[in-house]
Amino acid sequence: MPLEATLNCDAGESFAQFTIGDDENLFPLVSLVNAACGFHGSDPDIMRKTVALAKTHGVGIGAHPSLPDLQGFGRRVMHLPPDTFYNTILYQVGALSAFLKLEGLSFSHLKPHGQMYIMSSRDLELARQSAKVAKLYGVPLLGLPGSAHQEACKLEGADFIPEWYVDVLYGDEGQLLGPPSAALRDKVTPDDVYKRTRRMIETSTWVSKSRKTEHRFPDGTTKVSVCVHGDFPGAVDVASAVKRAIEDVRNGVSA
Repeated sequence: MPLEATLNCDAGESFAQFTIGDDENLFPLVSLVNAACGFHGSDPDIMRKTVALAKTHGVGIGAHPSLPDLQGFGRRVMHLPPDTFYNTILYQVGALSAFLKLEGLSFSHLKPHGQMYIMSSRDLELARQSAKVAKLYGVPLLGLPGSAHQEACKLEGADFIPEWYVDVLYGDEGQLLGPPSAALRDKVTPDDVYKRTRRMIETSTWVSKSRKTEHRFPDGTTKVSVCVHGDFPGAVDVASAVKRAIEDVRNGVSA
């Protein structure tokens, strides 16, 4: 059976007078938005605008906390002890929760950003801090399938939603190969995105960048959320292709 798929995007990453991404055109396409919480992007005005936009379009909104690295957009390695890692997540979720309460909304999920995501996918103790916050708020954690994210959720009793990246390629060991700069990212076309998304949903598999390795979701996986990075050029076209692939599979449209 095909996987049940949703589409999520990173959003609300603008800051002060600097605009990052095209949230206005992305939100009508996605199911879930991962809202920046001030440590890699966003500020109080942007956060309020992002929450209001999510309400307007009726999409689920979750927290997208980061390492405290505004200058590096949360994509630089920072070594924090587990308790500080937990408090860093909780602090940011608390900020977003105030704006959600203002609009009468609830969290839909939690998804770490950038190096916080990568580091916790490899380090079980860090992953457990993310899972603890997710459980505290009663929401699922979006994370890397088969990684410490999934194991931590099992240990902490939090729900887990496996995530698949359509605009970042994978290495032979299953690692994400996304560079720190969007300008250096592997170029993807909407046609390629559509084909790869359909293949993933229909077969539960995807291939590495080298095409030497076929990766597969852990046994028992029935749901997946496909991520589109909102700060990358062409994000709206990529999201449109993903949405079309999800809907075509759901409706039984032939490839």
